[in-house]
Amino acid sequence: MHNYSDMEPLDLSKQPPRLPRAELDGIIFLPRSIDKARAYLAGGNRNGYNIPGVTGGMLERFGISNDDFVATVGAAANDAEVVAFVRRHANQTTLDEWNAWVKDREPRGNRNLPEVLEIYPWLKDRPELTLVLDILAEDDRRTFENQNS
Repeated sequence: MHNYSDMEPLDLSKQPPRLPRAELDGIIFLPRSIDKARAYLAGGNRNGYNIPGVTGGMLERFGISNDDFVATVGAAANDAEVVAFVRRHANQTTLDEWNAWVKDREPRGNRNLPEVLEIYPWLKDRPELTLVLDILAEDDRRTFENQNS
């Protein structure tokens, strides 16, 4: 099991990043984004997880570049230092807007279901999963269900 309290590189082939709905200091998706950034560090393994996507959209809203976020995570001693960095860039209104948006986000804005099904073919058997955060959590579960932690 990975230690989520330090900022060592993560190998995301061994276990997924933290849950999509996880929060740090009231910011949804930030813990998962930190874990993905840790996988970008030297010695980490992204295992298909990327910063572009939901994390990239979050960072863009906060006025933070992907590279600056990864560098900050790499230099941070813990999650609290990353939270402080994010809060220096994004005011509470921006954070509240992000949380409201991401909680109700549908994949690709639900504009292109065939494209979504190409990425998550199992989704055709789980039509009740309509929100990105739930789809990502289920994808993690499916990816790692046969691994022993």
